[in-house]
Amino acid sequence: MKEIRIPGSKSITNRVLLLAAIGDKPVVLYNLLESDDTVFMRGVLSSFGVRFEQQGTGLLVTPPAVLQGDSEIHHIGNAGTVARFVSAVSLIINGEYGLKGVDRMHERPQADLFKALRSLGVAVECQQNDGFLPARYQGLGGNLEQRVVTLSGRVSSQFVSALLLVAPKINGGLRIEMDEIPPSQPYIDMTLEILSSWGVNYSVEEEGRIMDISQGLNEPTEYTIPADMSGASYPSAWATLMRQDLEIKDYGSKTLQGDEQFAEVCAEFGATVSKNGEDCSFSTYGEMSPGAVFDFSPMPDVAMTGMVLACFSEGETKFIGLESLRVKECDRIQAMVDGFALLGIETEVVEDDVTIKGGAYWQTPENITKVQAAQVETDSHDDHRIAMCFGVLRSVLSSRSGIAAEEIFAIGEPHCVAKTWPNFWEDLASWEA
Repeated sequence: MKEIRIPGSKSITNRVLLLAAIGDKPVVLYNLLESDDTVFMRGVLSSFGVRFEQQGTGLLVTPPAVLQGDSEIHHIGNAGTVARFVSAVSLIINGEYGLKGVDRMHERPQADLFKALRSLGVAVECQQNDGFLPARYQGLGGNLEQRVVTLSGRVSSQFVSALLLVAPKINGGLRIEMDEIPPSQPYIDMTLEILSSWGVNYSVEEEGRIMDISQGLNEPTEYTIPADMSGASYPSAWATLMRQDLEIKDYGSKTLQGDEQFAEVCAEFGATVSKNGEDCSFSTYGEMSPGAVFDFSPMPDVAMTGMVLACFSEGETKFIGLESLRVKECDRIQAMVDGFALLGIETEVVEDDVTIKGGAYWQTPENITKVQAAQVETDSHDDHRIAMCFGVLRSVLSSRSGIAAEEIFAIGEPHCVAKTWPNFWEDLASWEA
């Protein structure tokens, strides 16, 4: 059985980096993801007085006595978690600071978070368009005008997580009230689990619609970050399509991530998934289930990987719960559909629902020759997940056709995988070997 390892979770890395930065004593973090997004997070936190030092295989994070803004506007690329989490730091920091990013980051909505911050007393000044970065913030130092904030339940789960992460440093804590449960609830559950590890007391009411976070942290001396479950979707899908026995080492017995449910999607496509301690294996493949309907609202970041699985399955597979994909690093629905069209894969899009018409018809030698002749290049839109999805698809197609992957079609902006998996292309090649 082939054994591989995948990077640590980006979602958890940036959450615990922030918690370690606002705590009262040093914390050593292990299995920390080193990627563009986590580098941006560390860069901004460093400017607020947080110290980062390598300690053996871990990273020692030493918080300052007081977080202090430096009046600078910090560039954060297209890092959504950094944009949302560091915006919320305005509730507990002293002084002023700002955030800006690439053009796409300036198109990603922040209005609901800014509205929440303003309702709590933060002065948020948008530099171009209201509700979007770039923006400047005047910190409150933990002293809020009130301790109750209301949000629409349809907002990004990152907005809610951002408020949850800083709540323990707010004088008197924070109560978050939503009119409905957000669609990406597993990400909020993840944040609450991490808060528990940091000794935070909280209560949850009405099935998660209301959360009351108490003031105070009791952080651990060390914390190990589990593997990235969004990242795990790529080798999982690859193994399922290749019918390759594969074991992901250090997968984690408790990943805290809703994207772990992607293993159940692989099972629908024929994989037998089993856990053994901290490891997870994919093996003993049966037939793919045609004509399924999948609701990806609990795990939108891996919906595109599911679409790749569907391309190789006979019949029509429908994907729902994709609304948030329109406002990610790119419009991920359109990016996948456009890429599929270049390869001759038929799809149907109705509002935010996508139907993939999979099967052998687009994998024929005639169609592959046509794609080669057209010198097709799929557009990644500088989005790591789009690039990695088409990387998996191309690898499987190469194996089935006997043609070298790079000769079938090109993948635009391959460097963008550095956002979460800098060595993805080398690792993918090692799976194929």
